[in-house]
Amino acid sequence: MNLLVVLFILGFVSVGFSSTYATSINLRFEERVCFGVVIGSVMISIVGFAVASLVGATGLMVLITVAFCVAMVSPLVFLNRKTIKLELNSFLRRATYSWKDKDSPKPLLGILLISAVMAIRILQNAFGKTLDGGISAGHLSVYGDWSAHLSYVASFAYADNFSLDLPTAAGESFAYHFGVDWFSAMFIPLGLSLLGSLEVSTAVLAIAFPAVMFIVCERLCSNRAAAGVSVGVFLTAGGTGALYRFFIEDLPERGFSVLADLPRSYSFDGFDRNWVDNPVTGFLYPQRPTLIGFSSTLIIIFLLWMNRDRHNAKTYIFAGIFAGILPVFHVFAFGAVLLMGGCWAVIYRSRSWLFFLFPSLCLGIPVLFWQLPERDGSEWHPLWMLGKSSWERTPFDFLSFWFLNTGLFIPLALAGTLITIKRLGYRFLPIYALLIIPNVAIWHFWPGNNAKYVVFFLLLASPLVGEALNRLFAYSTAAKILAVLLVFSLASSGILDIWRAFEGSSGPYPANYLSGEDVLVGEWVRDNTDQDAVFASANTNVHPVRALAGRTVVSGSPGRLNDLGVDWYTRDQDLRNLYANPSEADAIIRRYDIDYIVVGPYEKSMFISESDRNQGIDDSYLNHFGALVYSTGGYWIYETQGKNG
Repeated sequence: MNLLVVLFILGFVSVGFSSTYATSINLRFEERVCFGVVIGSVMISIVGFAVASLVGATGLMVLITVAFCVAMVSPLVFLNRKTIKLELNSFLRRATYSWKDKDSPKPLLGILLISAVMAIRILQNAFGKTLDGGISAGHLSVYGDWSAHLSYVASFAYADNFSLDLPTAAGESFAYHFGVDWFSAMFIPLGLSLLGSLEVSTAVLAIAFPAVMFIVCERLCSNRAAAGVSVGVFLTAGGTGALYRFFIEDLPERGFSVLADLPRSYSFDGFDRNWVDNPVTGFLYPQRPTLIGFSSTLIIIFLLWMNRDRHNAKTYIFAGIFAGILPVFHVFAFGAVLLMGGCWAVIYRSRSWLFFLFPSLCLGIPVLFWQLPERDGSEWHPLWMLGKSSWERTPFDFLSFWFLNTGLFIPLALAGTLITIKRLGYRFLPIYALLIIPNVAIWHFWPGNNAKYVVFFLLLASPLVGEALNRLFAYSTAAKILAVLLVFSLASSGILDIWRAFEGSSGPYPANYLSGEDVLVGEWVRDNTDQDAVFASANTNVHPVRALAGRTVVSGSPGRLNDLGVDWYTRDQDLRNLYANPSEADAIIRRYDIDYIVVGPYEKSMFISESDRNQGIDDSYLNHFGALVYSTGGYWIYETQGKNG
């Protein structure tokens, strides 16, 4: 990480820090810094995208963006200069207090330190180098989720994709919450590699999230202990799979040596019985929009909660604009804050809530309409996943399914709701809609996306669980033992999965991701083809043309295209005909405006018969449509005669 990257991080954090004064909410210095990481990344991304659409993804773009954002917040810094000085002095003074003191920043700093160690280690394991100069995948769905995100980041950084075309499906709109991937792309003109941009941007946001959650929970809960438990039970959530898979099967069979090579995930089993993954290993790191979505949801909920009796218009306006921008970064986060904000507006019946609802709806709804897929993948499906898994649709199996996926989290949340019913509980009743929705209907082409409703329930219900466990721990010795056992049952699966990612050599990982030859092909395509070039290539989960060069392809992974509402089947058949049926090739090239045709290991595996794979390529057919422009080892790339040829 070079000096420019460090200055960029300090720049957007400072911008976010300064912006917190526009909320009119009293915060400590260290809290403003943590909130500033998230708010600043959102601001810099929005402004940066506007600038980049004019000048491209360049170093000049980053400079202009930072300068503009600094100019925007300068009046806030000037007007609050005395307050900033007082808050900084207060932080330095309180830093000497005992960590048990309610005003000490040491617990928050401790959370930041632990988060930093975890993030650095987990991301250190994410990518590796192979002996042939290729790339290996370490964990965390790097092979799956990050393959798509690499394509998105590369399309911004190397192809100036500011018209928002979907890089994995030529001719389709990029109707996806792409904000965090664009944020990552902004690091590349500063000197970071493609992989480095994902790692650094992920680290910054992942380190901030637990601290943001602690700050918010500290205001919602009765004390710091409950707030700390709230953060812990969310980060380590993962159901009860470990209770029998690890403690009954793996540990007795292999002893404690199994911890050095955990054979499987204990929170997720491939959508058979465990659908709700651990929030850290299943969402925060691999599903990158959650990096901003989780923290932003909590910040907006915090602003609305702190303003519930004040009804300050400035606070509502800030929260409303922030919420309205959220669909660009995480559409489920937008839904969660609208659910809570809308219900609270009804509860409090104050016109001042319009200052929140109006900007959030005016900004967010148009983005939602843009994101709507052309095909409708929704269906009514009572009891959600039960018909898609090995479970049967019986009341017993229904309860068993949720116990396996969430343990006693839901009963404890209900207990916390009753315990805090007057102060907190009844205002948080809307979060249970996030459990009802996935049990009533599937709103997505991929049913697994229903788990995203559940993880936001876990996020917002964690303070209730923290309150319940904290209250239980305050009773007798027997109650303390019970509380510890409950925490153990809630956290064991998640802790094992986090350790699995932390340790870095468990199960099938590290696994080959891209070969050295793949890397060479990706670099050649990036440096020698037009930014708007369209490629015909295998629609595998990972391919160097889109993952490393960011070029648009006819079809990416069918599963991910289906999830976005794209007609992947037609594209798949067209690709197969292009490579195997010369009579249809010309029409297919023209249909997608294909500029290059790739023949490599992936294409041979998918489109060329097994008997012909090891034979030399007869290029007479492909040369009819163009000419060979690149070859190395097992790769051939043909340039077509052009879109008007």
